[in-house]
Order: sequence, then C-alpha cells, then structure tokens
Amino acid sequence: MNIRMGNVTKKDIVEEISRRTGLTQVETKAVLESLLESISNSLREGRNIEIRGFGRFKVRPKKPRTARNPRTGEVVQVQGGLKPIFEASRELRDLLNSGTIGIAELQDVLQKAAPELRSALEG
Repeated sequence: MNIRMGNVTKKDIVEEISRRTGLTQVETKAVLESLLESISNSLREGRNIEIRGFGRFKVRPKKPRTARNPRTGEVVQVQGGLKPIFEASRELRDLLNSGTIGIAELQDVLQKAAPELRSALEG
C-alpha cells in the first residue's frame, strides 16, 4: 500500500479543482468556501449532512465534565458542547482500503457525491 503522509491544504484543493474544471482559482476558492460555510452552518444548527458515496458530517453532544489542570492539579468544570464528527461512507472506506487510489476511482466517488454537494451548497 503506497500512502503518502502529509496534509492537503485548502490551497491545494483549490488548485486541483481549478485545474480539473477550468474555473479560475478565485472562482474555485469562492465555491469551496461556500461549501465549507454551508457545512459549518448546518452543523451549528444541529443538522447532519450526508453526501452519498463520500460520508456523513454529524454533531454529537458532549456532556459537561470535571477535569484536572495538569500543572496545578486544580479541579475545573468543563462545559458541554457539540463535537463535529465525520463518518466515511462504505465506498470511501473501500476505496481507501483497496491498496491504491487511482484518479478514476476518486473521480467516480466525487461524481457520485456531486448532487449531494450541490444540495448542501443550495440549502
């Protein structure tokens, strides 16, 4: 299995999408930021987002808890809140575990997810 470790930045994603679609990087960045904002707003409102063939973004409540400051040993109360979760679809997990990720396979997953992505941007 050939795995390259490292992070992919938003700039990397913008460059790749721009190259593939023919959109300018400015246009692509605006679309990507709109998508991310839409996902963030939906999660903030407590709504889950399902993109078939890719995965599901969900929020889970975190209970308030008691913790200890490691430096001082002082007991502190930690507020509860919402925790964002991403669950990969079976198709994405299978693709990642197949040993190789070819461009054609990745494009197929993204193509299947495209209607869901459009829906997330619109709504």
